[in-house]
This record gives sequence, structure tokens and C-alpha cells, in this order.
Amino acid sequence: MKYSQPPKTYWLIILIVLVTMSIAGCGAKAPAPAKQQGASVVLNKIEPRDVDGKTEIVIEGNEPLLQYTSFQLTEPLRLVVDISDADIGAFQKKMNVNSGAVVDITPSQKDAIARLEIALSQAVDTKVYQSGGKLMVEIGKPISEETGTAPEPAAPVQERQKATMISSVQASAGKDGVKVVIIADGVMQPNAFMVGGNKLVVDIPGVRSSAKPSVIPVRKGGLSRVRVGQHAAPDQKVRVVLDLTKTLEYTITPEGNTLVIAMGAASAKKPDEKLPQERAATQEPVKAAAIEKEVLAPQEAAAAVPPPARKEERETGKTALGAPEASMLSAGKYSGRKISLDLQDADLINVMRLFAEVANLNIILSPEVKGKVTVRMVNVPWDQAMDMILRMNGLGYALEDNILRIASVGALTKEAEDDMRSKEAKKKAEDLITRIIPVNYATAAGIEGTIKKGLSPRGETVTDVRTNTLIIKDIPRNVDEVVSLIKLLDKPIPQIMIEARIVEASLNFSRSLGVQWGGKQIADAAHGNPIGASFPNSMAVTGGPTMGATPSGSGNYFVNMPAAAGAGTGGGALGFTFGSISKSFNLDLVLSALESTGEGKVISTPRVSALDNKEARIEQGVSIPFSTTSAGGTQIQFIDAKLSLVVTPHATPDNKIFMKIQATKNAPDTGLLGASGQPSIRKNEATTEILLADGETAVIGGILIVNRAEAMTKVPFFGDLPLIGWLFRSKTTTEAKSELLIFITPRVIRQEVI
Repeated sequence: MKYSQPPKTYWLIILIVLVTMSIAGCGAKAPAPAKQQGASVVLNKIEPRDVDGKTEIVIEGNEPLLQYTSFQLTEPLRLVVDISDADIGAFQKKMNVNSGAVVDITPSQKDAIARLEIALSQAVDTKVYQSGGKLMVEIGKPISEETGTAPEPAAPVQERQKATMISSVQASAGKDGVKVVIIADGVMQPNAFMVGGNKLVVDIPGVRSSAKPSVIPVRKGGLSRVRVGQHAAPDQKVRVVLDLTKTLEYTITPEGNTLVIAMGAASAKKPDEKLPQERAATQEPVKAAAIEKEVLAPQEAAAAVPPPARKEERETGKTALGAPEASMLSAGKYSGRKISLDLQDADLINVMRLFAEVANLNIILSPEVKGKVTVRMVNVPWDQAMDMILRMNGLGYALEDNILRIASVGALTKEAEDDMRSKEAKKKAEDLITRIIPVNYATAAGIEGTIKKGLSPRGETVTDVRTNTLIIKDIPRNVDEVVSLIKLLDKPIPQIMIEARIVEASLNFSRSLGVQWGGKQIADAAHGNPIGASFPNSMAVTGGPTMGATPSGSGNYFVNMPAAAGAGTGGGALGFTFGSISKSFNLDLVLSALESTGEGKVISTPRVSALDNKEARIEQGVSIPFSTTSAGGTQIQFIDAKLSLVVTPHATPDNKIFMKIQATKNAPDTGLLGASGQPSIRKNEATTEILLADGETAVIGGILIVNRAEAMTKVPFFGDLPLIGWLFRSKTTTEAKSELLIFITPRVIRQEVI
């Protein structure tokens, strides 16, 4: 049989079948990892290993890893490594490590960024660097390993019991600032926000209060008082309101069953500690007018939703807190969560997206945002890190609600200028309205100059003096602002009660000691003791004839120095008589003593009430007539002897009172008479200026006078003899003491509103 040659189409069919079988055979092999769209590198190795007690994580890809960023987060503690333009590959599940300080590694993919979240058991040093195209992550030794002891296994974390009852609210003020401590029966979850710039509100949901008292006065350190109020169901909570007298910064730190609110010029806190509740008391108040009523009445059931739980439109209309992690960038103070960054030739767009993710903000990037960033920062607020990077690249930001816009500084400046011109044009096109505003406490003419500064060039004011009314004409927005300003300025003038206490105390003491003694001696035949001579045949010795009689009437005194009041007429006296049977010798002795003590106290308490910066005077006393004689005749002049208090007080914004004081206590003194018999005037006066806290008492003046005198009468020579000298002298001691004290106590008269 003879076969013909196959046609060309036959061989073509065989070739197609062979190629198809080859492709099918290749498809039977394990599929290669799908490559993320837009990524140029696929990770094929993530290997943790121990190196000299440290933990090292080696990351490799099918191509060298060139672009990466890293940062640390504290809640929970973890290191985040982002590899740009990379695919996570086959690593889709969490990797349990439990080596050194590393707990586990969680890989994830976000667009063209491969992310590794490395959970840490404690804060240690970390380092991310390139080596031969690989990415090396070095985790430092745990503290327990550095000290030579093995780390104990972590105890299972149990959920703490939530608080249901607040048992105590305590407040104290010292050199380090003000501290308010709230104690409950479990863990509290507070929400804190400022109202009106002078009230810090702390809401603790789901609890009740048994704390007493409900109003705690402090009046120190910038804190006036603390108020505790209960809000009933369904929105059950306890509201604690701190009334401030000056701007303060505060931190709120939960410590187990205790909540510590620390306030001061610079709050003390750990470097890594930043709570979502922490805010500066100098920030702009959030819708103060809308919730002021509720803050002043915490017992009412109606409750407001405090920031940052909802996005409140601020008075600027452009800036608001959108989430607990957001920072008030426009406030000029860095307060964002602290992070660590290690960037090497990282794309600026990816870095900005990283910041938006950390802050939980939406972000819009201008086409002008481009370039590379290389930086290493450790433990800095995210908003500070972002601000520094933007400045280096000539960029700026604008925060509107929870949207962060990044653009060039020139573009943002031009946008702000255009916005201002647009607003001015709208103002000029707006219709004018007229509002009549009565003024209650101030004078309309007095505040007119202040409110004119808030009007547009088209605005004008007219004052009606008769009715004390302001007539304002301007665009609606400016009129509303002026009305709010008038409400702030038109407040009742503080009334102040000033109480003075003038205390006069006197003490008098007198002591007098004296002696009298004498006698007579007769020697003659009649008394049986002749002297034995013919002349003289008798002799007598006796005291001086002017000394007076002895108590027994038998002789005169040799020494006659009785106590000052005199024996027998005051004080006490003791007499002795010694004699012989024949009465030829008699001796008389009298000892006299006198002591007197006197005490006196006069308390005068004038009180007077005054308006702020207005002088007040109160007087009580008599006018004493004094006559003077001259060539024109006799004239009568009246001199006031009065108790008076003249004071000009001023209440300062920080709850203190400045006073100009003149306190007078003049009284007639009949112990010292003039030539015509009129009494003299004893004057006690004090004039001073002083600054005191509300209700504080101070001594503004005091005079102490002590008079001591000692007098001695004695017989020359004999009065100086030792032992027996007291027989020849008398002694008088006097002491007079007088003291004047003036106390002052100011109090602001106010009606408590809670």
C-alpha cells in the first residue's frame, strides 16, 4: 500500500495540541503568590531570631527593599514597619513569636504598602535598617534579661470591674498646683471638656454619687470650688464641675478605682503618657453658650454630648476635634500621640497618609505634595513631627472638622486672603439691621466706646441717656457679636462687706512693800535701872517726835517707810510690840504691803458694705466742745472722738479683694485734762492698702505699749546694808501694758447658683 504525505494543516494541529499540553502541565504546579497591583516587590521571608539576647527580624523580598518607614505606638505597645511599593505575599496570618520583648507579628496589606505590626511586651529600644537589600528590625533586650533574670510569664489580663458608685470627691491646693481626687468602687471612664474658658467639666457615665458635700470650696491655686451633681436615667452619670479663676492646664489620670485631676501652670505627667481626655484649659471653648446652662445645673437630667464624642463647630468655623487622637494643630501647641519615626527616602505622600492614620483624620493632599523624606525621630508628638516635615518641604496644613488638608504655604496663604476678601465683600453686600439693647447695670455711654470696635465701617451706635439704652445698626453677624459682648460687660457690680475688729487690751500691776519700826529706852531710878551717876542720873532714847504713834501707842518710829497706800488705809500691815515689865524698854515693828492688778479689754467691730471701686464710710462717736479765748472773744470748737471705718474695695478676677483702708478709734481720756478742764483725745488710727482673698482675715496694724517703773525709799547707808538693809527701806514696783490690734475681713456678697 502506498501512503501519501500528510498535509501542512495536519502538522499545525499537532503543534497546537503539544503547546496546549505544555501549558496545562505548567498549570499543575503550585501557583506563584499573586502580586499586589502597583507593587514592585513581593515579600518572601519574615524570620524572627535571637541574637545575643536581642530579637532580630529579617525581612526579604524578591527584590531589594529600599523604601520603608517605622514608628512606635503606645496603646497598645507596638512597632509598626511599613514597606512602600511592596506586597505582603503569602504572609496573611499572625505569627506568634514570644521571644524576648516580641509577642507576635501581624502582617497586613494597605494599597501598595506592606505593613508589619510587631507587638511588644514592654518598652525597649528598636532599630530598623537595611543590610544587603534585606530589612533588619532589631528589638532590644527586655529589662528582665538585662538584669540577668528570666521574664515571668505574663498573667492573663482580666477585665476590671466598672464603677457604679462614687464615694468621695476631694480637692487640695499646694505649691505643685491643684489636685482633685475622685474615688469610686471600680474603674471610671471620664469625658472631660472646657466650657466658657473657666469651667472644666468631667462626666463619668453609668455611676451614681454618695459623695458629701456636693460643693467643695477651694479658693486657691486658680480653683474656686468643685461641684458634684447627679444626672438621672436614662443618661445616668455624675458630673463634676471645676470652677476656675484663671487659665490652667490639666491632666486626668485613671489609677485603678481613683481618678486624679491635676491642674497647674505645667501639668506633671510621664513623658510617654498622653490620655485622650487630656486637653489644655487655654483652648477655645466649644459651644459654651449651648451647654452653659447644663453645666451650671448638673442635677438636671438633660445632658450634653461633650467633645470629642461629637464634632462641634468652633467659633472660628474651621477647626474642630474629630476623634480622641486628633490634635488642636491651630492652637500652636503639640499634644498629639507620641510616636517614633525612622524614614529613609520615604515618599512624602505615604508619610502624610501615615500621620492621618495615626491621628484618625481624613486627609486631602495637593498635587504640590511630592518628594522624599529621610528622618529619625524618637518619642515625639505626631503633630510636631508632621509640622517639622511640612516646614522642611515648604508645605502647610489646614484642619477643617476632621479633614486635614496639605498644600503649599503659598496656596494656603492665598486661600486665606481670598477667603478674607470674600467675607469682606459679603459684609458690604449684607443688609443692615437695627437692634435696641437696654443696659441694666453699666452705663450705656460707658460701654459704647468698647462695642464700637466690633462694628464694621458701616455700623453705628446711638446712646439714649434717659433710658440707658444702646441703639446698634450694623450687619446681623456683627450685631449678634456686639449683643453677646454687652451681656458679658453688663454685669452687676460686685458688692463687698468689710468687717473691722479693733481690740484694745490693758493690764496694770502695782506692788509696794514698806516697814515701820521704833521704840524707846529709859534708864532711871523710877524704872529700876538707874545709870549710877549723879549727872545725868536718867536717860531716854526714842524715835523722832513727828513719826506718829506706834500701834501700841507706846513710842515713836526710828524708821517710818510704810507701803504706798499707808498701813491701816490700804493693803495689809502687821505690827509687833516688844517691851519690858518695867516699861523701861519698848520696841515697835510694823510691816505693810500692797499689790493691785487690773485688766481691761475693749472690742469695736464696725462693718460696712460697698460697691466695687466705691468709697464707703461708717462712723460712731461724740463731738467734744473746746473753748478758746482770743482777742475776738471766746470761741467754741468741736473735736470728734469717734469710731470710723473708711474703705475703698476692688474685687479682682482671681477672687481676691484689694482695699484702701482707714480705721480710726478715737476716745476722750479724762485722765489727762487740758488747762480749761476739757479731756484730751486718745487717738488710735491705721491707714493702709492691702490685698486679701475672699473671706480671709489679716492684721493691718498693732501697737504695744509697756511702761515699767520701780521706786525705792531708804535710810542712807543703813538701807544698803546686807541682810538687814530691808529694815531701812521701802520699795514700789508698777507695770502698765496696753495693746491695740486692728483686724480686717472682706467678703464678696454673692448668691450661689449651682
